[in-house]
Amino acid sequence: FFQSQIGKGLNAETLSMELARDNRDIIDRLPNSQIDSMISMLKTHRDGRYLEFLGVLCVCDGIAIADNQEYICQKLLKDHAQGSGVVYLTEPTADQTMEISVDHGKSWKSLVEFAKRGKDGHSAEYMFLEHQLDLFVKLCYGRNKYVIEVITEELRYLTWDEVFISLKDDALPNGLRAKYCELVIGMFVDVAPNYSALETL
Repeated sequence: FFQSQIGKGLNAETLSMELARDNRDIIDRLPNSQIDSMISMLKTHRDGRYLEFLGVLCVCDGIAIADNQEYICQKLLKDHAQGSGVVYLTEPTADQTMEISVDHGKSWKSLVEFAKRGKDGHSAEYMFLEHQLDLFVKLCYGRNKYVIEVITEELRYLTWDEVFISLKDDALPNGLRAKYCELVIGMFVDVAPNYSALETL
């Protein structure tokens, strides 16, 4: 019932998300069609709660769910990579600052100005960016090599330069920089074949 109410203004997205959060039984029973429906709604209404819901399906009680990570990566990122992208794009400039596009590359603006205006006004666009970065962390969680390569190399949604420039830019809000720190770890540090030196002691 709750799934049928998603997108109808009844806050069913939040309820469904909390029911599924860290509940492997529910997550495993959700069909791929539910993920498809959520991504379809993102195409018409960019609501950060939809991204948060997708993130809940990627990690349960600290354990990565690789099948969901890779399915969401395929449907959200790869299938919509050309011309009808759902997620925001970022790219570095010649002077080592970041720009962001919310219309799939048609226009660009300073990430610092975007974040400042968005954070001050708590805009839906700024919140969407935060949820998008959180989702990328969860898509890569557990060293998912396939997803990491899609995001950083194949489609280049986030490269090392983009993540590092954003992390070290003290003009960005601290909360946003913290998310880029998580991405540095999840996409470039805690990846195969790297391992913790403590494991060898």
